[in-house]
Amino acid sequence: MPRVLLVDDDPTFTFAISALLQNQGHDVAIANRGDEAIGRARAACFDVAFLDLHLPDADGLVLLDQMASVDPLLPVICLTGRDDTTTVVQAMRKGALDYLIKPVDRQTLFNAVTSASQYSTARRSGSWPARAGAPSLPVGASPAWLHAVELITAAAAAPKTTVLITGEPGTGKEVMATLLHRMSLRRSQPLVTVNAACFTPTLMESELLGHEAGAFTGATKKRRGLFEQADKGVLFLDEIGELALDLQGKLLRVIEGHPFRRLGGDTEVSVDVRLVAATNRNLNDLVARGLFRADLLERLRVFEVRLPGLRERREDIPHLVHYFLAKLGPEVGVAAPSIQPEPLQALASHHWPGNVRELRNVVERALVLSAGQPIGLRHLPRDLVEPRPASSSPSGVTSTPSPPPMFESAVTLEEVIRQHIVAQFTATGGNVTRTAERLGMSRLALRKRLQAYGLRPVGS
Repeated sequence: MPRVLLVDDDPTFTFAISALLQNQGHDVAIANRGDEAIGRARAACFDVAFLDLHLPDADGLVLLDQMASVDPLLPVICLTGRDDTTTVVQAMRKGALDYLIKPVDRQTLFNAVTSASQYSTARRSGSWPARAGAPSLPVGASPAWLHAVELITAAAAAPKTTVLITGEPGTGKEVMATLLHRMSLRRSQPLVTVNAACFTPTLMESELLGHEAGAFTGATKKRRGLFEQADKGVLFLDEIGELALDLQGKLLRVIEGHPFRRLGGDTEVSVDVRLVAATNRNLNDLVARGLFRADLLERLRVFEVRLPGLRERREDIPHLVHYFLAKLGPEVGVAAPSIQPEPLQALASHHWPGNVRELRNVVERALVLSAGQPIGLRHLPRDLVEPRPASSSPSGVTSTPSPPPMFESAVTLEEVIRQHIVAQFTATGGNVTRTAERLGMSRLALRKRLQAYGLRPVGS
């Protein structure tokens, strides 16, 4: 769901609006001051920002410029307590996407978030905002994914350090290896990729180190190996856990800077290659079973980056879906692909054993089946549409939390606030301190609300 930044100094207004949005599944961050808004915009990526043009400590138009400098691709919707046409026009000229007049109707609010998030997805085009001249980053804004990106960025600055990328199949190991190459000082040199699982041990040695004419049956002429082809650049060795033990020893010597000989040759070859290896296997387990060299594992683990599974970064799924729609739509003949809310929610709730690769395949299949129409639930595989039974704890209580209840269209704003406070109070087991922290309000204010609702904290 879209991530929302709400900038307003009225605590009652921000509480009510955030309660409405959070009930819809949105991630909402609140800033009551201009400097706090800039800090939050720097710390995280948002799909839409709501900005009060009349903050007591900052000029809304100046703050609009400052937010644009922090994140040029962030859609900003201005909020105003009065229909101030002149100020609104100035804001729109400075790049504001839209404006809303307080009090904001709930459906108008939801429509604004939906439109702005779609606009955000289109503008970002699957790329994280990057500094001028830097390569765009893979899709994702979740903490787990951003941590992996930060590690890859740090590794890219070291031109020789060996990097080991681990993670389940389909998490994007080759994507990250490509990013590392593009961000490094070796970016003008070749990036050579090989999958160790695709070759027999003899052919793998020939692929990596090359061979001389007559080295084996069918070797009619000399061939440079992948290490030579990647000289001065990067060699990405995927599925390194599949390498034969004898070849692991040779690989270790090359990594450590020793020259090697082509298969069937007696001339030593020296190269300057950075190795990036990847695996979805547990290398510690392979070492324990005698299938992988412990010294090679230690050498590879100079810098290890673990990529999270898609179920660990569910907030990225809507962004990935829109990215694949935009990327794959033209390939299957759909000019302007779209998806309805229900199937998008189903995709976000799936457990994704095949991770991002599986998600891409599901989106492509849905595009083909929908034939240019908005993607609906009927275009998704059955196991994504039919709910899985929730697992139960020994006490018989289901371990999967139920989603927050949807508000009825006729409910008042005060009722929205009451429902939200009661839900958080119940979730914390009646703990006032934890509930106040969740709601972002003082304990005194919370106690007054609880007293009005006839609720008593635990222990009182």
